[in-house]
Amino acid sequence: MNRTRSKDRVTNFVRALLLCALLLPEVCFAQSSTTNSRVPSISAVDAKRIAEDGQRALASGEYAVAEQDYKRLLSLGVRSASVYSDLGVVYMRTGRLEPAIQSFLKAKALAPNVPGIRLNLGLAYFRKHQFKLAAECFGDVLSSDPTNIQARYLKGVCHFMLDDFSQVVSAFEPLENYESNDLEYWFMLGTSYGMLHRNEDSLRIFEHMVEVGGDTPHLHLLLGKAYLALGQNDKAAAELNSATQNGAFPFAHYYLGVLYRQQGQTELAGTEFEREIENNRTNQSAYKELAEIQLLEEDHPQEAIDVLKKGIANCPDAPELFALLGRAYLKVPDEKRAIAVLQKAIAMSPNSSTYHYQLARAYLKAGRQEEASAEMNRARATENEVPEGKMQAILKEQESGTDKK
Repeated sequence: MNRTRSKDRVTNFVRALLLCALLLPEVCFAQSSTTNSRVPSISAVDAKRIAEDGQRALASGEYAVAEQDYKRLLSLGVRSASVYSDLGVVYMRTGRLEPAIQSFLKAKALAPNVPGIRLNLGLAYFRKHQFKLAAECFGDVLSSDPTNIQARYLKGVCHFMLDDFSQVVSAFEPLENYESNDLEYWFMLGTSYGMLHRNEDSLRIFEHMVEVGGDTPHLHLLLGKAYLALGQNDKAAAELNSATQNGAFPFAHYYLGVLYRQQGQTELAGTEFEREIENNRTNQSAYKELAEIQLLEEDHPQEAIDVLKKGIANCPDAPELFALLGRAYLKVPDEKRAIAVLQKAIAMSPNSSTYHYQLARAYLKAGRQEEASAEMNRARATENEVPEGKMQAILKEQESGTDKK
């Protein structure tokens, strides 16, 4: 493959993740019918001034100030789609996804036909990895505006994460003329064709990726992931090894580790995960995979504990690392520490039935029968969690990064 001129690596997939939520063009201030006599009165002029202050603060990145202004409006009895929507933007840009979702839902209830609100709601679900709900929101946008490229792209990504490959193709095919240089887009479309056994289409897409991406680590990594997903292990190994040739390219060693582990070559897999951690300390999945090898396949719980502690130090918001650490402590055994870290995992991911079952098991081992029974009930109440799809598991970490605003 000949090296082509360096192309812009900011793909639409990244732009989707960095998508700034749309602000409504008009501000409507409607007094809530539930306002009581204890709520201070506010004039339309004062409300408009506070809202404009909030929008200026939001536009300049002063999120604490904007949040204070919008909450002040709500406390004064102002109820409008724009206030809830803008407050949702503040929450989303500061990483508080659940409050963002609730704000966008309130905005949607007041203005159900505004596409920007539905797009923002979908984006919040997307960032929270609630892909089914996100896809429904983007579908709602497309039902009223079939030309919305952002909604179509994001809907396709959601279906890819849900392993719904026919829907990926349906969403993505109309975008081919818009996404000619987007390697992530071609990777998802080509992989989806392969999963649907449309081999000629898949080969055509991968050949186009080579033309667009050139002989670069990024191109080799994407092709390696595609072949890994399609079960073409020899091709996957060749591409992933090529991605590691000229230095440590992020995630190349990780996916090599995944491939080796699938093939039962745990020693090689462990080495690749160690290399990934050395070069990419925030790849939480690399810590998890390495610790699972040490804990489940080699029965070395203390080594797993050391790896997971290191992982948590670098990825403090990863509930799966806390949950696996709880399993490791139970093997030592150290029920008290197991309970503590499992409680932290549940605090970060309260709807995971798996974590609740693990905590119940820890309580049982500690002789705390009543708490174990209560935790089992919580586990049963959350058993409807959607299982992770194959693509979501493979793409758990995105090489391109995400917007932390």
